Amino acid sequence: MRLRLLRRAQPSLVMRILAPVLAALTAALIAFALLALSGKAPLAGFYALFLAPLSSAEGWADVLVKSAPLALIGAGLVVAFRSRVWNIGAQGQYIAGAVLGSAIIVHDPQVAGVWVIPTMLVLGIIGGAAYAAIPAFLNTRFNANVILTSLMLDYVALSGLHYLTFGPWRDPSNFGFPGSVSFPSAGSLPVIWPGTQFDIGALVAFAAAPLIWLLLRGTLFGFQVRVSASDAASTYAGFSRPRVVWTALLLSGAMAGLAGLMQVAGPIDQLQTNIASEMGFAAIIVAYLGQLNPLGVLPSALLVGLFYVGANNAQITLGLSSSLGQLLQGVLLFTLLASNVLVHYRLTRVRA
Repeated sequence: MRLRLLRRAQPSLVMRILAPVLAALTAALIAFALLALSGKAPLAGFYALFLAPLSSAEGWADVLVKSAPLALIGAGLVVAFRSRVWNIGAQGQYIAGAVLGSAIIVHDPQVAGVWVIPTMLVLGIIGGAAYAAIPAFLNTRFNANVILTSLMLDYVALSGLHYLTFGPWRDPSNFGFPGSVSFPSAGSLPVIWPGTQFDIGALVAFAAAPLIWLLLRGTLFGFQVRVSASDAASTYAGFSRPRVVWTALLLSGAMAGLAGLMQVAGPIDQLQTNIASEMGFAAIIVAYLGQLNPLGVLPSALLVGLFYVGANNAQITLGLSSSLGQLLQGVLLFTLLASNVLVHYRLTRVRA
């Protein structure tokens, strides 16, 4: 006798809902075990990671600020992934939007006027969409693999960011440290939660997921996305696959670029090398943790944002590595994938 995975005829809706919860609980248990193995008090570490950030209004604000770009990028990736367009380049599109939107401030650090923020937002959207257009063109024109091209472009964008912040865009009065000039008030998003970094950009980011849900549920494009899951159905319906690829990549790239701009014009308030904090890659986990549902992206973004804030808190209070948050993200992704396998397949004994 040996074990074999057999596909279920109809996956349970309850199990599909519980899969992310099971993955999160498993990741928490693994974190508990890692804390014990590291010689730290597991309960103290668990509190620092998951409970301390939620014990105050400031902590909640930090979690929301960290979660906002994840929710915005993740909602865009849901559109791409459900269209079977595997955009792994959100990180590069995030950087492209931040860079292009910052050009106004770098060109004129004393710029003022009510037009500045709207123009920066538009440039951020254009930057992300334009960068996503590269893998879209390569795929539809030359049948290049979207995963490879979009992923490689992430590192091109990162190298470009390093060049600018260490080179021509570096603030000469910043004692040689990389980074642009600090943004003036005309180029900074207004804070709506006094005493925190929660600004209007974070509010916009959280509003994006319900809008994407409406787009997928109530428009012709949403119907095309659902139908594109099957080549035969898409061909029968007469939908253009290249058009779906272009739309999915441009939309997800635009949302990633907008997230990048809102980060540099919001909490960071400057174009820095460290804006590329793996935000685009973490958003992939957010999209899948949310079961590729735009509304599911919201709680999953909050969870991953909690990992980030909790890891920083654990580093300060307990001396743990700040990379703990990234480790937990990886564990969360693998446990989610394992849970989804059990949702769609059952383990059965068969004769050898």
